[in-house]
Amino acid sequence: PCDGVIPVTSSIWVFASLVFFLFQSPFWILNIPSEEMARGLMRRTVCAKSIFELWGHGRSSGELYASLKNYPMDKMLPYLQPDSTYKIHIHTFNKTLTQAQKIKKIDALEFLPFSGKVNLKNPEHIFWILEDYGMDPNNVPEEPFHLYFGRWIADGQRELIESYSIKKRHFIGNTSMDACLSFIMANHGRVKPNDIVYDPFVGTGLGGMPYLGSGIAKFVLTPGGGLLISSAHFGAYVCGTDIDYNTIHGLGKASRKNQKWRGPDENIRANLRQYGLEKYYLDALVSDSSRPIWRKGTLFDAIITD
Repeated sequence: PCDGVIPVTSSIWVFASLVFFLFQSPFWILNIPSEEMARGLMRRTVCAKSIFELWGHGRSSGELYASLKNYPMDKMLPYLQPDSTYKIHIHTFNKTLTQAQKIKKIDALEFLPFSGKVNLKNPEHIFWILEDYGMDPNNVPEEPFHLYFGRWIADGQRELIESYSIKKRHFIGNTSMDACLSFIMANHGRVKPNDIVYDPFVGTGLGGMPYLGSGIAKFVLTPGGGLLISSAHFGAYVCGTDIDYNTIHGLGKASRKNQKWRGPDENIRANLRQYGLEKYYLDALVSDSSRPIWRKGTLFDAIITD
């Protein structure tokens, strides 16, 4: 397994991420200047599952325990007070442990000065043991390649992928943008409230993205399949154009199986209304992008396309 380490400050976090195809591990160690910055990151990302303050790690249980014993006590104590509550989770990648095995691993941490009470339902502090058993499900080792222990900070926004799934979308087309990719693109564009998103190839309007520039007014072009919903989710006002009159107005044949024609309310506005985002919808126009329709001048800060 490989850990991607980015030296920024002395604060170290372990990042349970979906970047294992790059780093050959689902866990990524990185340095972040502050806990607030870590929380801000997790409020936006759909690629990361969780982030933790790393207290110790090693390639064996012995190395993990030695690492924990060397962690500064003054950084531990605020979360181990007698009047606090806590619980400990165990997460294993590529292997399933029995409940007895989990309890044994938790009991082995008795050398840590936990003074608070265990509260499994609503604890103030949550600690995690993370174990990496590699990437090959057909060759799972008896012992993990790497172990981590840390304090949970925040979860990512993975639930947005399911909440905004195309399968649940009122209006879809043949080229509808995947929800996960839409939010990734929105984050690349640094979408923020009150930005204006323009998609010149809006299609069915299934995503969106504005750009965070340095000026007062911020606008974004997001051509390609529709990226309006993800931008509206982050508070951007969205609009677009498309050459297909039927797509803009929700007319013609449906893209869904066993549905011949689109319904009377299958359109871009209906998609945003479905998610309570209709107030961010400006309009959609029929236009050929090869023939500019906009007056000369600075109208947009960026063009983002798939």
